[in-house]
Amino acid sequence: MAIADAFDNVRNWADALSDRERRLLSTMAVVFTGILVVLPMYVAISSISDIETENAEITQVLQDIRRSEPRLQQQKAERIAVQALYNRKAPALGGFLEERAQQYGITGLGINDQPELDIGEYSRRSVRVSLPVVELRPLIEMLADIKNSPYPISLERIQMTGGRMRTGYTVKLAVNAYDRESPSAAEKE
Repeated sequence: MAIADAFDNVRNWADALSDRERRLLSTMAVVFTGILVVLPMYVAISSISDIETENAEITQVLQDIRRSEPRLQQQKAERIAVQALYNRKAPALGGFLEERAQQYGITGLGINDQPELDIGEYSRRSVRVSLPVVELRPLIEMLADIKNSPYPISLERIQMTGGRMRTGYTVKLAVNAYDRESPSAAEKE
C-alpha cells in the first residue's frame, strides 16, 4: 500500500505541473541520463588511452634495451678481458723495461724503483725511467710494445726534451704495474 500511495503522490504531483515545468523536467531527465551513460564511457575510454600510452612507453623501453644489447655484450667482453689481464702478474718492471729497450736498440736506461702502493684489492708498483739521447722511432715502438704487453702495465707520464738540432730526445718515463691481491668476487662465483 505504501508504494501505491507513493506512486499516486508522484502522479498527482506530475499532473499538477505546467507544460513548461514538464519540459524542464524531461530535459533534466535527458541530461541526467546522458551523464549516467557518457561519464562511464569517458572514464573507460580515458583509462584505455592511459593504458595504451603506458604500453607504448614500455615497448619503447624494451626496444631501447634490445638496441643496447650489443653494446652491453661488448662492455661485458671488455670487462672479462680486463679481468683476464689481471690474472697475469706483471714481471719486475726494471727487467721488463730493460728487455724492451734492448729489443729496440735503446741503451743507458736509468731505472729508479718507487714505493709500492695499495689501491683497494690492487697493488701498484712504479718505476721512474730516464733515457739519455734516444731517437723518436725506437722510442715510440718501445712505448707501443709496453702498452700492448699482456700485463697490467700503464705509462703514467712521458716527458721529452730536446729534438731539432740534437740527434735525439732525452726522455723520462713513469711506468706502473698493477697486481691483484685476491681474485674478484665475480670470479669466485
